[in-house]
Amino acid sequence: MTEDQQIKIPHTTVDTPYDQTDSALSRRSFLKAGATIGGLSLLSHPSVAIASNASPSTATQKKPNILFIISDQFNIDAIAHFSSHYKDPAYGCHWVKTPHLDRLAQEGYSFIESHSANPVCSPSRSCLFTGRMAIETGVVTNNIGIDQHVPNTGQWFEQHSDYRRVYCGKWHAGGQWNYPHVSGARKAPGFDILPVGGSGMGIYADPQVSNSVASFITNDHGDTPYFLVASLMNPHDICYWTTELVGKKITPQDDIFKLGDKLPILPPNFSYDFKEPHGEAPYRGFHGETQWRNYTYDYYRMVEDIDEHVGRIMDAVRERNDDTVVIFTSDHGEGLGRHQRVQKWHPYQSSLKVPLIIWSPRRVKAGIIDTEHMTSGVDITPTLSDYAGIQPPPSQRGFSLRPIADIEGTGSKDWRTNIYSEWQVTGRLVRTRKYKYAMRYQYSGDFEKPFVQKSDGSYTQFVPDHGKDYAEYPHPLLFDLENDPWETNNLAEDKNYASVIEAHRDILRQWEATLNPGHHFDRN
Repeated sequence: MTEDQQIKIPHTTVDTPYDQTDSALSRRSFLKAGATIGGLSLLSHPSVAIASNASPSTATQKKPNILFIISDQFNIDAIAHFSSHYKDPAYGCHWVKTPHLDRLAQEGYSFIESHSANPVCSPSRSCLFTGRMAIETGVVTNNIGIDQHVPNTGQWFEQHSDYRRVYCGKWHAGGQWNYPHVSGARKAPGFDILPVGGSGMGIYADPQVSNSVASFITNDHGDTPYFLVASLMNPHDICYWTTELVGKKITPQDDIFKLGDKLPILPPNFSYDFKEPHGEAPYRGFHGETQWRNYTYDYYRMVEDIDEHVGRIMDAVRERNDDTVVIFTSDHGEGLGRHQRVQKWHPYQSSLKVPLIIWSPRRVKAGIIDTEHMTSGVDITPTLSDYAGIQPPPSQRGFSLRPIADIEGTGSKDWRTNIYSEWQVTGRLVRTRKYKYAMRYQYSGDFEKPFVQKSDGSYTQFVPDHGKDYAEYPHPLLFDLENDPWETNNLAEDKNYASVIEAHRDILRQWEATLNPGHHFDRN
């Protein structure tokens, strides 16, 4: 690659425990990258060059309350308001009624190119709450706690701000449990807990979460601002429609309710013909199109249930009518029959793309659907920190979205040209403006301690900056998302795209060189 094709990513060689760090590292920036391949612009969107974390607001202005609403397994196209962007009739926006999320989007700033940093519950949540990649938090699969040397936002806010930190709902980034306790080993570090019943199903837990959060907002009279997390489970309950967890499979094979054309149509990529990386294969538990359509129909009803809970919470916010910033997102998406997938886990857009809306009548531009700025789950922590008026934790891999979304925001002269994500422990993915490249390293060793050095000096798993030393599974993926948004044509084995793949591999190597793997396994 030439010098102007390189994307330089900040690299920190040593991580210190967060409670020994006086302040976060200075903001990094990507240098402009451009690569023209065969007459096609690979990195046509300017790379990131973010200004200072400081916002244009004055230091004397009172800090806002911050409400962070998280859904689970929520596809970005499952909000009706986005139908103007997602015009294909197979997208979810044409099959749901989401008046409360529609209003949130109409009054707020929506990022359409919003990506999960890792399309699995625990890894993604570790990224959302730290601003680091899962390979750095140590949470490379479900039911592992965040490395204790990587602070979550509650811990960071506790040390560096006067915000009251309150958490309600699913946590799932602290070990083999979902819902935090008020105290003890299962307490989410850094937060006070609004307890719920602890059920693993949203149909039971989400009403408790929305009611408890709405009550807190209505009755709070504290002198200092709050940072409140409302973490909803649904539409994650769709997972139970495909497994034996409840004793039987729920999704019917026939149209027993005579729904007819109310059942969503199958997506254009339901059937496809290309080779995939190791571990990727269609779901074989359904028989016939009607069962897939019933599954999708039920998922959209769970989306509408979440819409009601978001509405209940937002009613309390609007009634309070004070200075509050609301951020709504999800940890990952849902397969929904796209590539005949269910649930998450996958390197496809259905698992990776998630909604991201920032709302604040006093601060945020209203009614914007932003299709230009590519965002990642690791942008949440620096954004929350920016609105709180503090520097983010060290070694952030994301950037604050406040300069983009704020009414008084200065914007960004440039923005990142690529998104890096991880999937299925050893999977790696790079998304540029036009293309998406995904590959997977061959698995070796104990995935709960993936970076432990053995007596012979080797490692049990992939170590950043050593990608070239590890074998890769065959059949990587390369999609031209501008011309093939449903990912139906894998270009990875087309020799005409060899230079495109090589350029994306170079970006991947540069990302790997920046990441500091979690190596303290005294989990929290």
